[in-house]
Amino acid sequence: MKYAKILLLVCLAVLIALPFGRISAQDPTPNTYGILTSTPQPDGSIYHIVQPGESLWVISAAYGIPGSEIMVLNGNSAEANEVYINDVLLIRRANTPIPTSNFTATPIPRTPQPTIFMPSRTPIPTKTPLPTATPTLPPSTTQLLFGDSQKVGLTMTVISGVGLLLVIVFGFLKKPR
Repeated sequence: MKYAKILLLVCLAVLIALPFGRISAQDPTPNTYGILTSTPQPDGSIYHIVQPGESLWVISAAYGIPGSEIMVLNGNSAEANEVYINDVLLIRRANTPIPTSNFTATPIPRTPQPTIFMPSRTPIPTKTPLPTATPTLPPSTTQLLFGDSQKVGLTMTVISGVGLLLVIVFGFLKKPR
């Protein structure tokens, strides 16, 4: 949590100082953290060589990229935060060029050909079998009693009433001695 607050303050300082600084795409420029940021390669990728006194949060603040993203780009865990002197860190991947098509469609002239009539054979009709009647068994007693929810509710009410009556008769009424 402490590092997150420090990183937030550093990022805010970079965002405030960024409009006032002069950015040159040709030469590496020192930033407010005292490190030289690398210029992009011809393919757009950026590599940074860690110098003595630099840490991951200083490098990430200088490039404006979260440290976890830098670590993931370099094949490490997002929670890792250790960098060592002379480590070569990938800051940004190479831009993938979008292929552009230089192909221009040229219509090919077609020579008209006479249409050759080929009659097709009509398939021989076949009989489709008709469905056969299958006997259905009459409903069982259970299906008759519990066939729908109204019957289920009525059956449960009757069973509960009989049970309640038995509890009252045998449980609460005392037998004469």
